[in-house]
Amino acid sequence: MSAGAVCALLLAFATGARADGFSPDYIALFRVHASEVEEPSPGLEILELPGPVILTRRDGEGVRAEDQSGHGPAGCALARLVEITAAVQLCPDLLSIAERDRLATLLLRAARFAAENTYPPLSDDEREDALAATLAKARLAQGGTCPQPETEADWVRFARSLATDAAARRFAHIFAVPRLPVAEPCP
Repeated sequence: MSAGAVCALLLAFATGARADGFSPDYIALFRVHASEVEEPSPGLEILELPGPVILTRRDGEGVRAEDQSGHGPAGCALARLVEITAAVQLCPDLLSIAERDRLATLLLRAARFAAENTYPPLSDDEREDALAATLAKARLAQGGTCPQPETEADWVRFARSLATDAAARRFAHIFAVPRLPVAEPCP
């Protein structure tokens, strides 16, 4: 295991963040909302939460969570921002300071939304720890190296597109309605 991988793992464990960062505890949600769970057929449970966000659980399978709010899945937005921010952290000179600041602002807003709306909600310290661990994991997944702009121009264009007023308006729309920060559907 490389030194970078060891550091990322230590950061994830030392921070006290949940292993899955901002992901909701679906088992606890089904338990807390047991009286609201519908069982349309044996082995199938459906829980509709505000947003609406629909949780579907089948015997022997995990939980499928789908954001049907029309605002877009906040967990997907957070995941995209983490992925791009991690790449920008590896290659900061490919964007201007203003573009990096805008991305950081969007990421912090997404992390705050996810922390406040996940279940159970995260404290400020847990949010910071989860974000640091998630970014470290994303940098590690990218090999810890900067993609070359001539071969990875798509991600640079995408990063720049996120650092615009139009993107800020799209994210404001995504985070306008409090709801569970799920990642599906995530185009």
